Amino acid sequence: MRPMSHRRRTVSVLTLLPLLVVALLTGPASPAQAATTHCTQHSLNVRTSDPGPVNAVLWGELCYRGVRQPRTVQLLVHGAGYNHSYFDIGHGGGFYSYVKAANAVGYATFNVDRIGAGNSSHPASPLVNINSGSVALHDAITALRSGAVSGTGFSKVIWVGHSYGSIYGWSEIARYHDVDAFINTAALHLFNQPHLDTNLFPNFYAAASDPALAGLGLDPGYLTSRPNTRGLLYYHPSTVTAGALAADEANKDAVTYTQMLDLAAIVALPPAQALTQQITVPTLILNGQQDPMHCGPAAMDCGSTSAVHAFESQYYSPQARIKTVLIPGTGHNTVLSTTAPLSAAIMLGWAFTVAAP
Repeated sequence: MRPMSHRRRTVSVLTLLPLLVVALLTGPASPAQAATTHCTQHSLNVRTSDPGPVNAVLWGELCYRGVRQPRTVQLLVHGAGYNHSYFDIGHGGGFYSYVKAANAVGYATFNVDRIGAGNSSHPASPLVNINSGSVALHDAITALRSGAVSGTGFSKVIWVGHSYGSIYGWSEIARYHDVDAFINTAALHLFNQPHLDTNLFPNFYAAASDPALAGLGLDPGYLTSRPNTRGLLYYHPSTVTAGALAADEANKDAVTYTQMLDLAAIVALPPAQALTQQITVPTLILNGQQDPMHCGPAAMDCGSTSAVHAFESQYYSPQARIKTVLIPGTGHNTVLSTTAPLSAAIMLGWAFTVAAP
């Protein structure tokens, strides 16, 4: 028999890692875990100011396996220029789907479109900001806990953010203290400014000018990436495929100029004033070693886990008990890179230690 190639062996092992991690922690899968996955879509009526009226709709998809709802739900919050498809891209037969990985090991997932993206409300762009989005996501968490989403409340909520979705977590969790754990992916407290100046800023323009988004009626304050630039902006060439890039481009979304201003201001806060100082739940920081948004000679030495951990530790309270993990050869979009199963395994293995399904 012809030996399996190194690449095929690596892919096979990485594909099985999430299930192997949970098998070690929990033993054989229960019948509920082996059952069919059920997904329902929900449009929640939410606020965008607190105090304030219910004036927006936040869309999300709730998925879990089996007939019995788990105790714990993972709230999946996408980054800027994305929507819920980031965590469930529909390409690769589930290889890139964090939703499927989390459901397979017993977690429920509530995969949302943030205000200003996807199926959720699109207010005037100046109104789409960190504060308004955080209030809306707090209302979603309240609905998950109360049973307003599915009829049965979840006793535990884990926030899983990607990039800007993690920074929304900095704001919402610091303000409301309403989750049990925080998985922060692709969000560090220092930007690689040369990448922003040379690659990111020149390749964002009005979403209304983009062929994929022109029909949505978005005002000029909504921005998106220029066609076929996402590989340059968010990936490392060694861990991205043409198919994943095409799926990313096909599902891209918008971000507002106001959100960009908020982002710069929040990341620029000194350690003592950082929003994350108010986070008191267990926190996992997961980042690609080759993330062009945060890593490089002018920014972070992402080749050293200890260096990144020491830097980020300045910004968090001791109660967060942060754990830092760096994924080799991987860019900003860990879920859409070929190392996605490794990232999922680490995220889910850690989640079991702080808030099991």
